[in-house]
Amino acid sequence: MNEIHEELRLHNGSALRLNWLRDKLVLKSTSLPEERIHFVVRGFLLFVLGCTLFCDKTGSSVSVSYLKYLGDMEDIASVGWGAATLAHLYRQLGIASRAKCRQISGFLTLLEVSSFTPPCLVDPFA
Repeated sequence: MNEIHEELRLHNGSALRLNWLRDKLVLKSTSLPEERIHFVVRGFLLFVLGCTLFCDKTGSSVSVSYLKYLGDMEDIASVGWGAATLAHLYRQLGIASRAKCRQISGFLTLLEVSSFTPPCLVDPFA
């Protein structure tokens, strides 16, 4: 537990390094209690979120604010991950549009796919 507190202290309690998180996800045994397995799954999901959907410009950390949505394994699928990803992407586009900004971050694959979707395939009344 002290390792987690030390890691959080490095980022003022707001993020974890992805390398540190990946190293902690290594299973040392195949016979683990269910609670430990859920802990590892939540850590893996946080890692995936930090590497893909909610990446930042550093590319090396993920916000711990997403952990509150990973708390109950039964409710993870009910979270609006698509809407959250779009909101994050729009925020990153807003930041990138500033005069002194030279980089952009976010799930840019989603932006590429939406820009190449022909209008005839999108139902405006759906």
